[in-house]
Amino acid sequence: MIKRRRMKPAGFTLIEVLLVIAILVVLGTVSVVAYSRIKQGADKKAAKLLVDQTVEAVNLYQLAINTFPDSDEGLDALITEPDDTRAADRWRNGGGPFLKDGRIPIDPWGNELNYVLNESTGAAATGPPFRILSYGPDAQEGGDDDISSYTEESKF
Repeated sequence: MIKRRRMKPAGFTLIEVLLVIAILVVLGTVSVVAYSRIKQGADKKAAKLLVDQTVEAVNLYQLAINTFPDSDEGLDALITEPDDTRAADRWRNGGGPFLKDGRIPIDPWGNELNYVLNESTGAAATGPPFRILSYGPDAQEGGDDDISSYTEESKF
């Protein structure tokens, strides 16, 4: 007499399939968290580089015109020729426009950089004559996420 063996059906059990799905979900979650942290760090570094480049552009403007832009002009002074004929000649001959592509830089979060002129002068003045700021991902001034060309920790 021939014994018939029972054939085991091909395929995976429900437990095996659920285990694989659970492993994939865990790996996906870890990847997303790691990516978002890396992206946040990269955005902050990119914003700091953009701020530093803009500081250099303001310094070039100051060398050409012999003064810093006032607070009302802001960074527009680096891309718009002055109305005064003499200043306009110095602006053009000094390398104006001073910002790449003739536009105010946009930080990684889609906001324009900000320019703040230090109005205090003389012996009481502390820090640099101006600051360039990115208000960070929340786009609100004064948060911990602000990126500035000058902080108390980075004194000259």
